[in-house]
Amino acid sequence: MPKNDFRTVNPDLEDVQQKFTTWREERTRRRPIPEVLWEAAINLSRAKEYSINKISKALRLNYSDLKRRISAHGQPIIKDGQNIEFIKLDYSPSVFPSECIIEMEDSSGAKMKMCFRGSTDLDLLELGRSFWNKRP
Repeated sequence: MPKNDFRTVNPDLEDVQQKFTTWREERTRRRPIPEVLWEAAINLSRAKEYSINKISKALRLNYSDLKRRISAHGQPIIKDGQNIEFIKLDYSPSVFPSECIIEMEDSSGAKMKMCFRGSTDLDLLELGRSFWNKRP
């Protein structure tokens, strides 16, 4: 592998930091950071172990530039202290079915009471309308 090939499959912050230090020491004049070094920094965020703030400080990079490049690569933005875990949401019906009771009474004294448990396929609004719009 050539000496200047900085790509790694699973980069570690210290390894990438050493590569940046080596590049800074070996350059003879002010130049833009090579793309392979930017890629190594971006790959650190892919590992989801390091925040952008931690990476930018360790590698002495501009935070905004690093954030912009990570966003351009479609990488998730990890904030300091943020632990990402998989959360499974259970959409199964609850142990206790929901219950709904609707009571209506009009001015003539007519009453209607509806009790429902669980989900219903009835159109409750239409039932209410038919009660209120009934003809004597």
